[in-house]
Amino acid sequence: MDKKLFQNLIDILDEEINAYSKMKEYFSEKKEILKKAKPDDLGVLDNKIIALNNQIVKLNNSRKELAVQINGEDTNMSGFIAVAEKEAPEYVDALSERKVKICKLIPELMLLNNQNVELLKHGIIISNKMLETIIDAFAPQGCNYNGAGKTDSQEYDLWTINEEI
Repeated sequence: MDKKLFQNLIDILDEEINAYSKMKEYFSEKKEILKKAKPDDLGVLDNKIIALNNQIVKLNNSRKELAVQINGEDTNMSGFIAVAEKEAPEYVDALSERKVKICKLIPELMLLNNQNVELLKHGIIISNKMLETIIDAFAPQGCNYNGAGKTDSQEYDLWTINEEI
């Protein structure tokens, strides 16, 4: 087996780690934007997140192709390390270090993403309540008019009765 494949794998993993780290920064920034309710900034940041996610997908596809070349099938980091122990022991430590970094980053990304989702849900609830209030304030009060085109409110009725007496 060509040991150069392991170096290519390490390079791809380093790019993935950098991309995940950048994604973590974006998610943290998004959390702050959601707290401050700045929708214009949110759109710009979401475009950056989408572009970075596309880059991560490409890196994952490259890693999968290397996995097939190294192991005959797609594998996880433990699988790469097991093959490296047999075929290229000099790369075991480097792969183990990257595994630790990735295993640390993924839960942090998931936590930030879940927090952002909860902030978005809360924002939607608040927006809906505000919208309901606005709609109620400006909605025509058609159901309160009687056949004569006058409002059927208790106060108005009492005033009318007082005028008739």
